[in-house]
Amino acid sequence: MMHWFDSCTGFQGGGWMMFGMFIFWGLLIFLGFYLMKNYINGNNGPSRNHHIDILKERLAKGEITEDEYDRLMKKLN
Repeated sequence: MMHWFDSCTGFQGGGWMMFGMFIFWGLLIFLGFYLMKNYINGNNGPSRNHHIDILKERLAKGEITEDEYDRLMKKLN
């Protein structure tokens, strides 16, 4: 006589569920470490370069002088 809970895989896919949970939690932990590493190191992606590009564009348009450009670049770095 077989019961519905005779094997590990027969009980709601136990073996596969455990494998899936390991994958899920592993990816979640990896994502957490990855985001924290980038946050702590200040690697905020293209936003830093975006500010420098805006500054260069303002200099090219004549909105700021070279002295202002140099002063603002020092603040950004």
